[in-house]
Amino acid sequence: MRHWLSTPFRTALLICSLGTLLSVPAYADRLQEQRRSYDQAMQALKAGQHDRYRQLLGGLRDYPLTPYLLLEDLKQRSKSASHREIEDFLLAHGDLPAAQGFKQDWLLRLAREQRWEQLLRNYDSDSQNAAIDCVVTEHRWDQGQQQDAMQKAAELWTVGRSQPNTCNPLFERWRAAGGLTEERAWERIRQALLYRQDALASYLVRYTPQRKALAELFVASASKPAEQLGNHSRYRSNDPQQQALLTEIVAVSLRRLGRDDAPRALALWPHYRDLPFSAEDRQAIARDVGVRMAKRFAPQAASFMAENDPQMHEDSVSEWRVRLALRGGQWNIARELTSQLPPTLASQSRWRYWQLRSQQLATPQIGEMLQDYALLAQERDFYGFLAAERTQQPYALNHRPAEVTPQAWNRVNQMAGIRRAREFHARGQIVDARREWYHASRHMSREELIAQAKLARDMEWHFPAIRNISQAQYWDDLDIRFPLAYQQPILHHARERQLNSTWVYAITRQESAFMADARSHAGAMGLMQLMPGTARETAQRYRIPLNNPNDVLIPDRNIALGTAYLSQLQGQFQGNRVLASAAYNAGPGRVRQWTRGIGEMPADVWIETIPFDETRQYVQSVLSYAVIYGDKLGIRQPVMESHERYLQGAQ
Repeated sequence: MRHWLSTPFRTALLICSLGTLLSVPAYADRLQEQRRSYDQAMQALKAGQHDRYRQLLGGLRDYPLTPYLLLEDLKQRSKSASHREIEDFLLAHGDLPAAQGFKQDWLLRLAREQRWEQLLRNYDSDSQNAAIDCVVTEHRWDQGQQQDAMQKAAELWTVGRSQPNTCNPLFERWRAAGGLTEERAWERIRQALLYRQDALASYLVRYTPQRKALAELFVASASKPAEQLGNHSRYRSNDPQQQALLTEIVAVSLRRLGRDDAPRALALWPHYRDLPFSAEDRQAIARDVGVRMAKRFAPQAASFMAENDPQMHEDSVSEWRVRLALRGGQWNIARELTSQLPPTLASQSRWRYWQLRSQQLATPQIGEMLQDYALLAQERDFYGFLAAERTQQPYALNHRPAEVTPQAWNRVNQMAGIRRAREFHARGQIVDARREWYHASRHMSREELIAQAKLARDMEWHFPAIRNISQAQYWDDLDIRFPLAYQQPILHHARERQLNSTWVYAITRQESAFMADARSHAGAMGLMQLMPGTARETAQRYRIPLNNPNDVLIPDRNIALGTAYLSQLQGQFQGNRVLASAAYNAGPGRVRQWTRGIGEMPADVWIETIPFDETRQYVQSVLSYAVIYGDKLGIRQPVMESHERYLQGAQ
């Protein structure tokens, strides 16, 4: 029997879940009244008008956001509120995202007041809060659990960052009991230096009295590797134990130098290659130096990576060894390397494709390999779609709507966090709504995540729906994953700029997943993630009104600007969506740099060897998403048009 819910039935359940026998109009009137009362109550609290607050609270007992009022009240009375009152609140509303910091402060207060029974009753050992972990560990030491406490103290101390001051009493006790050895101090110095916490590493030198000179050299070398590693002789010793430590210093220092100046690290390598590095250190050096050089297409990077990871244990190193061979047209080497990849990589559609493709490029007489490509064409991704085109098969879209039982739907719909998120959403407080929505999903089962995704889809709240269905790892519901959101403005502006609507949809889906108020860490804004400068210049060039920088967040305005800029890039790159998509993500200057001197190169090879991991995945996603949106819009959209399949190098 198929357990799924039609949209009308889901709507009926939503209405029933409101927990009221009022008619819908009467409920709506009461809800509006509660919203006004909630706002007034919050204002009264913040103004210190507690009588007015308590008067309004009486009519808000069943309002979803009332816990925020209770929390604000408790915060204001945190020093006078009883521990029982706080504990009761957390038992009832501990799922409130805003309550987490309040709870941690309260637990520390319980520790100061020696209320251990109540603290332990509310302590979550998985909270990853070092301040609380330290005071609880010290208490357990007091209770006679010294061995376990010593072990936990060692774990808390041996990290590459500073810990809260509340941990100091535990650490002092642990050191006094002999827990801190020079070996452990050395390990923490190593971790701190890898995390670039140089001041912490310098402080820790005091705990290595027998190795003080080496520890000081460690800090100096890792902090200024280009300056220090030039003196090769200081890292040599006839004492095997000392040489092991010196080798570790060189490994960390080369790794740090590789991240900042890979050519300099590579130039220094001949002076240190004979040191007794561990296999793990060699692989890390190959990653931090070799991969960075490979992304510059440096010829010596291939041999460097092969020397330090010959068995192909480090995935990023193995992948870039193949990519360098592809970029250089060394098809036989690429074929050989793809055949040696570990199973975790070899089973991926990416490397299944390149194993076949490199065989064809190395030995053209091998033919079309239709049977092999046909197996790969069953995958719904960039490589599967390319394989489908090679075998002239339909794309394996494999759309299967997700199904949810009525029980799972009801459980999700009745969750307090979901009810609060929906109310915030209805009030237009979208950031607060998302915070509640994401927080609620933390402990959901897979079926509940799917139900949450379908609920968000019914609300036309596309980004959370896409996020939830991805968390559930249910990839086959293409209606949730690839909605036809903002259809009218996208189709209109795509047509106005003579762009493929499938491409505009794919760019928008990749950029923001239809989060209209999206803001990136770099400052990009809106559905098509425009940087402020780009938006301003595009508005001027195409005479698109932009009176205020925040107007970029208006969906229609954002799409107008985004499609105009996309049209500009398409013109710059002779109508080639491959290059224009890369330019939309990484900038046209970088794309011209990456195409300089390539001659004529197959587009799939160029895409695979894009130096920026983000841009490579971006281009592949955009091209494959366009295929999916082509199916949704009834447009035949290949992965690449005929004129896009070979790229000419920039001059």
